[in-house]
Amino acid sequence: MAKFPLFNISRKHETYPANFNIKCKSQLLEEHESVKLIINRRVAVHPMKWPLLRCKWQKKLTLSVTLFLICLLIIFAYSDEFRNKVFSVFLSNRFSHVTNIGKLQTAFANSNQEPSTSNQQHLKPMQYILNYSAAQLNYSSILKPVTSNYNIFVIYTRENYRLHMKFDLFIHSLFKHTNAQLHLHVITDKESEVAVLEILQRKVRRFKRVLIYSMYNIQICSNIIQDITDKLSPYFSSAPNSYYSDSLFFMSLGLHRIADASLSRAILFDCDIVFRSDIRLLFAEFDRFLPHQLFGLAPELTPVYRHILYRYRTQFPESNFGNPYQPMQIVKNNNNKKLLSSSQERHGYPGLNSGVVLILLNRIRDSKTYIEMLTQYEINRLVAKYSFKGHLGDQDFFTLLGYEYPTLIYRLDCVWNRQLCTWWKDHGYSNIFDSYFRCDGIIKMYHGNCNTRIPE
Repeated sequence: MAKFPLFNISRKHETYPANFNIKCKSQLLEEHESVKLIINRRVAVHPMKWPLLRCKWQKKLTLSVTLFLICLLIIFAYSDEFRNKVFSVFLSNRFSHVTNIGKLQTAFANSNQEPSTSNQQHLKPMQYILNYSAAQLNYSSILKPVTSNYNIFVIYTRENYRLHMKFDLFIHSLFKHTNAQLHLHVITDKESEVAVLEILQRKVRRFKRVLIYSMYNIQICSNIIQDITDKLSPYFSSAPNSYYSDSLFFMSLGLHRIADASLSRAILFDCDIVFRSDIRLLFAEFDRFLPHQLFGLAPELTPVYRHILYRYRTQFPESNFGNPYQPMQIVKNNNNKKLLSSSQERHGYPGLNSGVVLILLNRIRDSKTYIEMLTQYEINRLVAKYSFKGHLGDQDFFTLLGYEYPTLIYRLDCVWNRQLCTWWKDHGYSNIFDSYFRCDGIIKMYHGNCNTRIPE
């Protein structure tokens, strides 16, 4: 046997003889205990923060749930309902600081009052001056009233985020391209009024302008033209309670009743119009009206009326109603057949677009022909004659009126209402869409219909 029996004291797989210095052995044991104590202290001081994430599947599940919630939040952020709620909270906080808000809302002091009679023909709201020093003054209190020959009407109601952005761009581009003295007439509701005034104040300060503005309550205006709406909405809206059945989409047809009798000329715009030239150039188009012309509208730049008139066009294939204004060029196929020729085909009539409407108010008030056109008998006759069932409100009526009575409509060049909607190109008319969408010339006004983005 070996002279020295061995006791195995393990430390990193090392063995020591039995007669090894006992102090060293005890020292090793103490060190071992000290290491354990240090480890235990570290565990006690820094416990595991995520006890549920010890397993890989738990980590993956937590990560998946987190990503799902982030995606859900992004989807809600891009939805109109979510943005409108956030937008309304933002506005309620911001509008509390609007200058002289008490005075700004005096235009609606009598907004809950109904017209005195059902035959009331005119509505005369209060006029205000807004200058770049942010002073809000009653129009009647000014010694030398500021007047304007540039009366601009716009409808701003049912406030939401998208409409707010459109109106902001509308006013910005309007002020950017003109220094004319403007009178802005806004048809709105009490809830949307504050947003209108906030935008006007901001833009007036930005461009250092003086602006005359008037507010019209949408409910009172609707009551004034209710008879027109009742006659037209069954034929020119997709359903009785649809978007285009609302009276605001027939406002242009009764604006001569709403506007003050002293106004002779006015232009009604959609909120999604963006100016690229001086508004005075558009008002100069009134001087080119022939004696019997009442309205000025640009052509529709999509085949929407080609689609609506398919029954009439089937019955009368030679009609140019629904054809593009610019004739198609000569095209030859494999059989050497000509489809259309600009020399053989006259200008078509694609319909009219009501995003920009020039209105001679005095002529309309005195026009027996126009008053007769709004009777139930004439409306029924026109709709039956053209087998017409529209869905675009006043635009449908203007289109029929312009085809049946072309002397009443002044054809505005498409550069004053360059529509950007391409919806019909992807819905069955891609082969002929470009012939409708064509608009030659320097664009003076963009129309971002179908929520289309305006070119920079």
